[in-house]
Amino acid sequence: MPKKRRKAIITETTPDIPLQKVRVEWVDCVSDSGWANEKEFNKMSLAKPINEGWLYSKDKDSIKLFASYDKDEDGISFGDRTMIPRQWVKKIQKL
Repeated sequence: MPKKRRKAIITETTPDIPLQKVRVEWVDCVSDSGWANEKEFNKMSLAKPINEGWLYSKDKDSIKLFASYDKDEDGISFGDRTMIPRQWVKKIQKL
């Protein structure tokens, strides 16, 4: 029986940005300043956002991501920045 070939997984980095692209699944708080009955209040649940972008930094307290950048003669400017507490992060997947 012939061996099956595995597809190589290519991690996507850009020569301009030598940082890893990631997908982060996390939980976020939800708040509402309106009135609600018990049934509506019991239906309230945490948000489960997903962010994709470049991992700028990660330490024991938080992770920092950005989804866009501009590079010119003055250096790099970062856009669509997100800082997430590590306790809220459920999964980090390399892209």
